[in-house]
Amino acid sequence: MTTEEFKNKVIPFSVKLYPMLFRILKNEEETRDALQELMLRLWNKKEELDKCTNQSAYIITAAKNYSFDLLKKKRPETIDEKQEYKLLNLEVEGADSDTIERYQRVRQVINDLPEKYKTVIQLRDIDGFSFDEIKEMTGYEVANLRVILSRARQKVKETIEKIYDYDTSGKYARQIL
Repeated sequence: MTTEEFKNKVIPFSVKLYPMLFRILKNEEETRDALQELMLRLWNKKEELDKCTNQSAYIITAAKNYSFDLLKKKRPETIDEKQEYKLLNLEVEGADSDTIERYQRVRQVINDLPEKYKTVIQLRDIDGFSFDEIKEMTGYEVANLRVILSRARQKVKETIEKIYDYDTSGKYARQIL
């Protein structure tokens, strides 16, 4: 991979990776440093990257893994897949404990989804990738992605309604969703 190809194919991903890294690391300075280090690592592996059939998926996976490695260094306890979403919660200053609990519950419901539903809903609704970008990462067709996303959202909605609605009105679940 030449310098020009790297600039045209890899560098534009930094704009898309920044929000994901910031969501994980929760610190602007650490995010910028992580993004810079990630681009350096990708530059050093540019020949391997050139041989990769799905470069966008490779880059996103590398970014995600690198950011979780940074978190592991900061936190001595181990982070397994089920705890991954707990690290990503948005504890907004001033948010009451009920709001934080509901948010964490939704994140847990998403985490408990089947793998393809979880992947698609996270990439689309949490990370904000377009359907075309998700298609490149997962290999699913756009029409199939829309169906998977719709079903994933429906499963999350049904599960949250079961958890929070003791009556049949659905008013509590609608507040959350």
